[in-house]
Amino acid sequence: MTYSRSTKIGSKGFTLVEIIVTIVVAGILGVIFMQLMGTALNSSWNSVEIVRDESNGEGIMEQIIADFVREMNSDPTNALNTLVINNSSPSKLYGENVTMAYILFDGAGNEVTSASSNTLKVTIQAPGFTSPAITGRYALTIILANSRATNDPIIFY
Repeated sequence: MTYSRSTKIGSKGFTLVEIIVTIVVAGILGVIFMQLMGTALNSSWNSVEIVRDESNGEGIMEQIIADFVREMNSDPTNALNTLVINNSSPSKLYGENVTMAYILFDGAGNEVTSASSNTLKVTIQAPGFTSPAITGRYALTIILANSRATNDPIIFY
């Protein structure tokens, strides 16, 4: 049995063409990856602002609830009126992004705005998201109601 020398010579290593093709493909994939990561990094600030605004909104909502509970403990019949009166000043006690409105629900369950009611809808709209197309998308809403009688026990918040 005889072996040819030509088979042993060509079987070691990569050719120059294989190395160049590998480098070109790695370069193209690197450029695509950097382009995608650059876009993601450029828009990542938006997520941070949304989380920050939501956190601030939750803090304001907790303050409104605490004020409502305090008012309910002291004068249950005027608690909602006190919140609305305190928030109607030009400086707005809770900030410009807070809206308060008395609401009622009709027989079909639809929300109807009222001049006075036992139900108060409080909405906190995140700043920067006030265009009509996305209003309410980044908002916190709570419905407060006068549901306690004067002789009910005090609630601690």
